[in-house]
Parts: sequence; structure tokens; C-alpha cells
Amino acid sequence: MRVIAVKTHLLDHALETAFESASMSFARRQHCLVEVICDDGTVGWGECLGPARANARVVETYAQWLVGEDPLETEKIWLALYNRLRDQGQRGLTMTALSGIDIALWDIKGKHFGVPISTLLGGRFRDSVRAYATGSFRREGVDRISDVTAEVARYRDEGFHAVKIKIGFDVEEDLQVIEAVREAIGPDMRLMIDANHGYDYLEAIEVGKRAAAFGIDWFEEPVLPEQIGTYEAVRAGQPIPVASGENWHGRYAMNEPL
Repeated sequence: MRVIAVKTHLLDHALETAFESASMSFARRQHCLVEVICDDGTVGWGECLGPARANARVVETYAQWLVGEDPLETEKIWLALYNRLRDQGQRGLTMTALSGIDIALWDIKGKHFGVPISTLLGGRFRDSVRAYATGSFRREGVDRISDVTAEVARYRDEGFHAVKIKIGFDVEEDLQVIEAVREAIGPDMRLMIDANHGYDYLEAIEVGKRAAAFGIDWFEEPVLPEQIGTYEAVRAGQPIPVASGENWHGRYAMNEPL
């Protein structure tokens, strides 16, 4: 079995109401899907996180080295493609595009052997996990507090045990939102906050100290992802556990010491 074609598919949908996180704004929802086609008719599908058109261009660059390869050799292919662009691409679009290809290849492998990917990875220890709801972006032209509290109350009514909300816009406004959300969901529902690296060091510590009173499980991406040392300082300066890593790409970045 060999790869004979790699295609990208761009999904694009205009939103009725634009919204924003602390680091990005969205008037449209766009997504890049990757389709890998094999000579025996097997097709694998993957997806890329991040800017759809930019991801597609990088996938198309990788495709020239992927066609003709055995799709079952997932580790070999990942390393070969990573090495092709490693001098300029240890992180960012090269990695998100490569992830879309990698997912598609694992899809092919699962179909070829007729088993779930979890089996190929060594088996699973559980058949279900508890999901938390996330959202609460700041929507354009909408009162933020009433909008977010209505959203999280809906998640509560739908049976979610926890919710994560977006902050990182303005310290005082964000704290008002956190307090209103806790009141809307009650004392028993778990609550997390995600700043999408919108604060500086001092703002993050202030938010953490003051938000702790509302029972926060974790404080996600309080500062810029590159500032590893600052994460340690934020954790030491306020009582809420700190979460990070979604913008660190690949095994090599994850192995970097704090």
C-alpha cells in the first residue's frame, strides 16, 4: 500500500456575530482537513489546528515527500517530514500541518488493521471520560456578563460537571465575569479560567489572587506561552494551579526543562 495523493479541504463559515478571545478575533470559522489517499482505495482523514489556508499550504509542501510512501510507517514518515523543515519549523504551522497528516495516516492504519487507534497505541484503560464545557468568548455587540452567565447556566442544565470560561481582556471586567459565572452555576459545579495569554505577569498574579475565592480549578495560559520562567513566577505568586502547553508543539518542546 502506498500514498498516491494528498488533498486539503478548507471549511469556511461566516458568523452572524463575531467573537474574540484575549489573543484572537473571529468573524469566520475556518478549518483545514487533510485527505490522504492510498493506491488500494483506503482514505485517511486528519485536521489541522490554526489558520486554515496557511496550514493547507504547508500540507501541500509536505505532500511532495509523502506521495509514494507506505502510510503504515507512521513514525518513520513523521520524522522524515519533520526533518525536511526542521531548520525553520520546530513549532508553529509546520507542526500543526504535520499533525493533520499524522492523524490521517493513523486513520489509514486503523482502517487497514480493522481496529480502533487506541488498540494500535496499546489499548485503553477506560471507555468514557467526563467532559467539561468551554466557550464564553466575548461576542461583538453583546453584553458580556449576561451573555456568558446565560451560556454557562445552559451547560449546567445540560448536565456538564465543569465549565471553563475565557478571560484575559481586562482585569476588573474579567473578575466581574468570574463572580457572575460562579453565581450562575452554583457552588458545586467546577470552574476553570483561560486567559489565552492575555495578561502580563502582574495582572495574572492579581487575577489569580482575587479569583481564588470563587473556587477555580486551574488558571490556563495566564501569560505568553514562550515565557516559561514567568509561568513559574505566576504559580508561585498566587494560589490557583496553572495550566499551559497548548502552544508548545511536539515532543521536543514538551521535554524542555522549566
